[in-house]
Amino acid sequence: MVQADLDDLLDAAISLAEKKLSERGEFFPFGMAVGTGGGMRMVEAGVGTAQQGREMNLRALRGMRGEIRAAALVVDVLLPETGSSGIEVHLEHVDGPAIGVLEPYTLDGAQVAAAPLEGFTAQRTVW
Repeated sequence: MVQADLDDLLDAAISLAEKKLSERGEFFPFGMAVGTGGGMRMVEAGVGTAQQGREMNLRALRGMRGEIRAAALVVDVLLPETGSSGIEVHLEHVDGPAIGVLEPYTLDGAQVAAAPLEGFTAQRTVW
């Protein structure tokens, strides 16, 4: 169940971020969570800067710990080594690991050209 929850969250998070990018050319940080009963929900908390939005969404996910079993925090990041952008997804499961996934991308009009996903270890920040 842990791997399935994380896989489902990652797929939903990347899909939603890409949809927002194709519609608006950017997206504000958002969260997603799998409830203890299995349903998925979106968390959009925040106004102000992207950093403030990230922190507000993280606080919202922490506040839901008793109601959820997996969480994702999704942020649009700049990749200094390449000058391109990326969708960064921080994933955590109550019974498992914290992992990070990065999808570098470029925008051509409304088309999102995604590069292969890159995974990395992450620190737990929700649980």
